[in-house]
Amino acid sequence: MPATPALSAAQIQSYIDRCEQALDAALDRARQAGAWDARWSRPQLRFSQRGRAAGTAHAGLWQIRLNPRLLVSAPEFFLHEVIPHELAHLMVFARHGRKAPHGVEWKSLMSGVFGLAPKVTHSLDLAVLPVQQFAYRCGCQLHQLTLRRHNKVLRGQQRYLCRQCGQTLQRAAEQDAAAR
Repeated sequence: MPATPALSAAQIQSYIDRCEQALDAALDRARQAGAWDARWSRPQLRFSQRGRAAGTAHAGLWQIRLNPRLLVSAPEFFLHEVIPHELAHLMVFARHGRKAPHGVEWKSLMSGVFGLAPKVTHSLDLAVLPVQQFAYRCGCQLHQLTLRRHNKVLRGQQRYLCRQCGQTLQRAAEQDAAAR
């Protein structure tokens, strides 16, 4: 888990330990329900998820990645919902191969094995995430683009239009320099 300045090493270790225990509890539940194949190894937990996702399952690596910033802001949600959610993805992949990420098989595990509503997205407060934004202009207003969208513009992969005036957004500094 990447160090967060506001947390001590002991606090970070406590979060890691609690997540490992929650994974063990979810595995026990899956075993008791007969949904866990004894040939499957215990997935690894990583605390390297970035962006807005609370977690992701990586079947090829047999690991679950958790977002440490969101984890710190809502640990109980992670322990009781995110970890089983991601574990269900791994179980579906191991048993059925590539399937729709939140398809019938996944929904069945979520409700039948883990006793959870099969929700696809979270409603965590994203204000805890650092957001780097870039100023863009159109003919009527200033817009803020995320780093991802800004990079798409720079690579020439995407252009964005103002919903009000319909003009293509231009980097604010570039437009100011062009106007001089």
